[in-house]
Amino acid sequence: MAIQGIEWVIIGVVILIILLKPNIIVNFARGLGRMVKEFRAGSQQEERERIEKIARELGINPEGKSDEELLEEIKMKLSTIKA
Repeated sequence: MAIQGIEWVIIGVVILIILLKPNIIVNFARGLGRMVKEFRAGSQQEERERIEKIARELGINPEGKSDEELLEEIKMKLSTIKA
């Protein structure tokens, strides 16, 4: 019975835990989590900036409005332009 792919992954993780100590792996996982959080925050900020730019181009003041409110106003403005 040969060792398959997932079994090699499990063996590798066990060896890493033994060799690198659990603290290093925990710190790595925390750092990875922070990186993902920052990436998501950056993506949301970029999306907000795009929505605000479109709103300003259509003559809509984006100050004090949520993303949903802005999107709704943009849809309304575009529907009046098309009609």
